Amino acid sequence: MQKEDGRSISRDALENYRFRTIQLHKEGKHVNEIAYFFGVHRGSVSRWITLYKRNGKNILQRKKAKGADYKLSKKELDEILSMLNDDATIYGFETPLWTCKRVLQMMFKKTNKTMHLTGIRKLFRKLNLSPQKPERFAKQKDRKAVKKWLREEWPKIEEHRRKWQAMLYFQDESGISLIPVVGRTWAPKGKTPKVMVTGNRGGFCVTSAVSPAGKLIFRIEKGRVNSEKHIEFLKNIIKQHPNRKIIVIEDRAPAHRAKKVNEFVEQNKKRLAIYKLPPYSPELNPTEHVWAYLKAYELKTHQAQNTEELKHLTKRKMHKIQKNKKLILSFF
Repeated sequence: MQKEDGRSISRDALENYRFRTIQLHKEGKHVNEIAYFFGVHRGSVSRWITLYKRNGKNILQRKKAKGADYKLSKKELDEILSMLNDDATIYGFETPLWTCKRVLQMMFKKTNKTMHLTGIRKLFRKLNLSPQKPERFAKQKDRKAVKKWLREEWPKIEEHRRKWQAMLYFQDESGISLIPVVGRTWAPKGKTPKVMVTGNRGGFCVTSAVSPAGKLIFRIEKGRVNSEKHIEFLKNIIKQHPNRKIIVIEDRAPAHRAKKVNEFVEQNKKRLAIYKLPPYSPELNPTEHVWAYLKAYELKTHQAQNTEELKHLTKRKMHKIQKNKKLILSFF
């Protein structure tokens, strides 16, 4: 039998050989016998026995292979990784997203080095990077206005709330579509599964207000939200708390800034105050999480065939969210 040093044998098999070697050695078997039995060089068997005697059984366990060193130096790798924090269009690409192919193109341009696509994927996984779906971010967003609102307006709102001992609500509207968000399902590789959904188009609007006290108020609208509808919803919030003052934080939608709404707030200023969020800043409104949860979880792949069915389903799902105080608090 040809003797081997173990490099052509799988690591799992070698680990088993090492443990069996110690067992056979304890039973009085000679090194040459063990080597012949496993088809390895006697030097390997001697080394395993010596390691065991010096360091114990754990030293014989298999270890993960180190793998090949990266072609990039630390400085070059840091430079490549820093690019991922930038918009890809800065480097001449048509769209802002980074793909492995684009990273390799920039790697070659900056370092004159390259690697296989699978290599860059493995490298990224080892560096705890993953392909992710980015959040949409409006170009019109004024970051300075957001920082100013958080620094100046939010403390003012909190002080107002404490002074009034008021109920605080974040309010927003969202459209619900007959075309559902489709989730994932298990299926054989290479065979894309199909799920039956309605081919009809349509939808409606839902208005919701959510409080850091764990309360949620909502209404399914019968038509487009205008100033009258908005005032009706504000009245509904007030009605829910007959003995409390109310503070509402909302965006700058036209219906919220209408003259009639301002007049209503002025008429009820002893019980109601409204503050506006900065433009294009949905991340400051926890109600956005209500919509995200509703659409991505509760209404995911819904089977409603028409608007009325969807309204009944949405009402039931919103009631379900409404009863889950712990979930509502998580939106904050």
